[in-house]
Amino acid sequence: MVDGTSMEPAAATPRDRVRIATIAVLAAGILTAGSARSQDLSHPRFEVASIKAGGDVFSTRPLLSRGRLRWTTQLAYLIGYAYRLDFSRVSGEHVGRVYTLEATFDPGAADGQVRLMVQALLAERFRMRARRVMTEAEGYALTIGKDGPKVKASAAAPESDSAGHVAAILQSGRVIAITGRGASIAQLAETLGRSGVPAWDRTGLTGKYDFEFRYAADLSPEAETDAPSLATALRESLGLTLKKQKGVVETLVVDHIEEPLEN
Repeated sequence: MVDGTSMEPAAATPRDRVRIATIAVLAAGILTAGSARSQDLSHPRFEVASIKAGGDVFSTRPLLSRGRLRWTTQLAYLIGYAYRLDFSRVSGEHVGRVYTLEATFDPGAADGQVRLMVQALLAERFRMRARRVMTEAEGYALTIGKDGPKVKASAAAPESDSAGHVAAILQSGRVIAITGRGASIAQLAETLGRSGVPAWDRTGLTGKYDFEFRYAADLSPEAETDAPSLATALRESLGLTLKKQKGVVETLVVDHIEEPLEN
């Protein structure tokens, strides 16, 4: 996911930046596809994992409780969760198939570790091979508004090395609640990107912040909500603006996937 942080020379043109990013990600994609078995050996595993085709209740988010995961969903959502991508950025044959996954793991495992467990499961049980590709897309740049930023420094201890986190929760009436704790604006942009709105951090803000706001994902006349648009919520809550911009987004192309091995 592009987060606005660049290590390219300042004189690089937009076309150069796309080419550089594409080469870097394609190289990573070749590694993922060509040596998935050896690369995957370092990933944590579920203690027990059961996979069954189909299911009664389809969900776009996993049901996670302490040390337990249950999820009936399409492969595109499962893969997207594993690799921190919106499901719309996962392509390939059979990614629309529905499976029910039930798994147990160490209750102390962090979210990132659970995602790695799903990656290992996809490689071992589904024999999945995939490659990462960068493509240019229409999106938005997150910039500082004319009155300056309103973000508040995180209440976490300054010496904390925590990466922070941003959560996006879909509420009733297609309202999305965003909460950040010790998070960067780059993480906020990444979260918005996973919610289907490609966004890139162009604020220049490098601190860790605490924030929360809600916005309406559906602004049609039929929608009954008092939540503002995303642009209004960002401006009023964080002092940030959205500007239309083309940028590079990461996609995952599934080249090979099989029916899962027996439980």
